[in-house]
Formats: sequence, structure tokens, C-alpha cells
Amino acid sequence: MKRPACCPWSLVCIFTLAACTPATTRPPFTQPSASTARDPHVATVVFLWPSTSCDTGGYYTLAADDGKFIGNIAAGSQLAVPLAAGDHTLVGWNGSRVEGDDAASMVSVPVMHATLEAGRTYYVRLAFGEWDDKGPRQMHMIRTARRVCFRIGNVMSTAMVALTPTSDEWSELPSLTSELQTTSSDAAAGQSWLDANQTTFASHRDLAKARFDGLRAQAKPLATLQVTDGVAAPQ
Repeated sequence: MKRPACCPWSLVCIFTLAACTPATTRPPFTQPSASTARDPHVATVVFLWPSTSCDTGGYYTLAADDGKFIGNIAAGSQLAVPLAAGDHTLVGWNGSRVEGDDAASMVSVPVMHATLEAGRTYYVRLAFGEWDDKGPRQMHMIRTARRVCFRIGNVMSTAMVALTPTSDEWSELPSLTSELQTTSSDAAAGQSWLDANQTTFASHRDLAKARFDGLRAQAKPLATLQVTDGVAAPQ
């Protein structure tokens, strides 16, 4: 049965969870992974994409502002990536829509500033329909199977949200990660692709940096990972 389109007609859409949750797909340069080992010489960032009624479909490409390919991620999966210790700006965009020549906007390009320490694991949730271009919006649940999802035109809003030991959602992390398919990146193939698509990368990097600069003061901490937000590997 064909999956119905999700609310193409208004800025704020209301639609059912069952009708609009996409099936998990495997993006390019991505493979299933059973490994949970962490390299103590680098930091590990785990990106989580829980399936929700506000998913955009397709997959998101993730990169660092220095041009490093991080990976691709789809709904219902988690992607663990090693990154060097230090400061990074992490950028994302809907790779499947870029391939279809859809124009990006600031609201659809998530961004995260991260200061990482080797040996620690950090968690980032991809959030859809929850933020405008300046930060979180007040969300309301309609009954139990419906939610309000923020859009501008045909573009679903997207954000990267830090999950830290002080986050309200931290206690849900074990159950959340257990439900998501674990994936890893083909870093070499992905980097070759990114190197050949520098115009696409640069335009999204610039949108992401402008978005971070424009975030409300209360929103910037939610789009920032501090060194102590990471979990140290067991000794």
C-alpha cells in the first residue's frame, strides 16, 4: 500500500503516527554494524534518529565543517562515528532531497557545536518538526497518535539536539538505543563523494553556521556538546 504524503498543505501540520512513519532504509556508504567497541584515542559521537510522525523520509548526510564526511543516517537507526578530540561544528542535510534538487533552507539544516574529549562517547538526537530556525517550539500532543509538526512551506524543520546526563531524555537513552538499528559508515567512499560535491557541502555548511549564530540564547546549549557531556569509557 502506498504511504500517504504527510501534510503538504500548511505551515503547521497534524497527522497520524502510523500513516507517516517511514520504514528504515539503508543510505549510501552505510552498513549494519554489531560493534559497540570504542577507540580510546578518539571521541565517539552517536547520532540517533528515532522514528516519529514528523520524519522527513530519505536520509541525512552528516559532515564536519572542515569537510570531513561523518556518515549518512536514516530513520530508525543510530550511527556511531569516531571523531578527533577538539572543537567541531557538525552539519547535516537531507541527502536524498539534495539529489532531487530540492532547495535547502536554514530550518532544514541541523547544526551542532561540539567540544570532544578522547575516550568519551557523546549522543546527538535528530529532531524533526520540533524546532523553527531559532530553536524549539512549544509542542502539543493531540490525543495519543497525533502530534504537531512544524514546517515552512514543504520543508520539515530539522535539528540536532544534544543528549547529555543532564537532559530530561537521558533516562530513556538505553531503551532508545536498543530499539534503533546500529550502523557504521564507509568513511573512504563517503569522503570521496563529499570531496566531489564541495558546492553542496559548502552551501549547507554556511546555512548551518548562520543558523547557529541566530539561535535563541536558550536554544544554543541544546545545540552544543561540552566535554563533560560525554560518557567516559569503562576502565
